[in-house]
Amino acid sequence: MMNQFSSRIWLAALLMVGGFVGTWWVRSGYTFEVQPLSRGLETFPIELDGYVGTDLPVDEDVAIILNADSSINRNYKNPNGNSVILHASAWVRPETVASVAPHSPKICYTNAGWRIVTERTVQCTAPSGSWPMCVLLLDRDGERCVVGYWYQIGHATFNTASEARSVHRDLWGKKKWPATIKFMLQTPGHDLDVVLPTLEEFAKNVYQWSTEL
Repeated sequence: MMNQFSSRIWLAALLMVGGFVGTWWVRSGYTFEVQPLSRGLETFPIELDGYVGTDLPVDEDVAIILNADSSINRNYKNPNGNSVILHASAWVRPETVASVAPHSPKICYTNAGWRIVTERTVQCTAPSGSWPMCVLLLDRDGERCVVGYWYQIGHATFNTASEARSVHRDLWGKKKWPATIKFMLQTPGHDLDVVLPTLEEFAKNVYQWSTEL
């Protein structure tokens, strides 16, 4: 009876040690440094494909929630009357880069009183590659806008928490990770299909520039 009891104690102890070692092994694979951006977000061109940008202030409360290491917020307009607001934020601290999707626009806009009318994912293509962009048609008291966004870690892109975890798994064990960057575009419009070509064209220029970071 005592031998059976002792065997159970040893088995429990071995399982605990195994669990500890396994947890340590997994966590050690996610211990990393973040590579700094080769150039700051503020170097994104003020003039781009016929658009001219104007810097916009970032609300202090929004900046606190973002908790980003750098951000830009600009309103781009072209002679045809099209306007696109570009917001980009970068996170270069390991604890924020390891989070799945910092400050999701879906949560941000709905918390601000916007309602998601339509949501879809479109596949965009630029000379440096293709990537999926999440697109939202939003409404607030009759005012409507279209928002497109994606996250990047290096050349890998994601829009959801599950996609982010997949990207993180691919980086497991590497001692240096790229920074996490969120790109978000907003343009006024009541019809998503009418506005989408303008948004996609602008997004191509943003993505092309971002792949050189």
